[in-house]
Amino acid sequence: MTHCNSENLFPVEGLGWTPPSPLTCSLESERLIIRSYQLGDAQEFFDAICDSRDGHLLPWMPWAKDNHRTLESTTKYICEQNLAFADPATFNNVGTGIFCKESGRYLGGTGVHDIRKDTASCETGYWIRRDAIGQGYAREACARTISWALATHSNKGLGLQRVRIYCSDKNVHSCRLVEQLGITAEVRQRNDYYIETIGATDRLGWGVMSDEWDCEKHCAVNPITHA
Repeated sequence: MTHCNSENLFPVEGLGWTPPSPLTCSLESERLIIRSYQLGDAQEFFDAICDSRDGHLLPWMPWAKDNHRTLESTTKYICEQNLAFADPATFNNVGTGIFCKESGRYLGGTGVHDIRKDTASCETGYWIRRDAIGQGYAREACARTISWALATHSNKGLGLQRVRIYCSDKNVHSCRLVEQLGITAEVRQRNDYYIETIGATDRLGWGVMSDEWDCEKHCAVNPITHA
């Protein structure tokens, strides 16, 4: 998200990260299962977005404005995520589902995005359906996804070196969640993140390196206290 123009125009091999093979996602945390989507998830996934779209996902999740307006479009999305897992050679972005371990209920989504082979890094994000917020699910899912991204291939991870998280400074709940993870605040780009109905806002960014994260305990090695 913060690539400069020359990096976009003249990409380099850099660290030359490659994904594990086979490429799968089936993760557990204390209360959650985080896994690749299955076609049988489509209806519950679609219903969760419909129930959460206005005043919750929007305006923060711009994809919710036009996407997932029909069950067919949600089914198409799931197929696209499965195809992303199926071809490690072109893998750079995938969405995964968050499910309650006890009930199996669909709770929301996370994933890894904008994977950059030159710096062996990715972005992650998260959302939780409206009727499941306030229970710490987003933070738990985000922490587990960071561990998946930063764990070595031999430990069933993606073997990346760095994870990035961005949000608008006006998205107070998302900012608080990242701060609770205790990772480093790195970016404040003024009026660089346009949010519909709000306008230009500051882009905030955090980052965590592989040696700063405990992939077994799913937490920062030395958590940073944010003011």
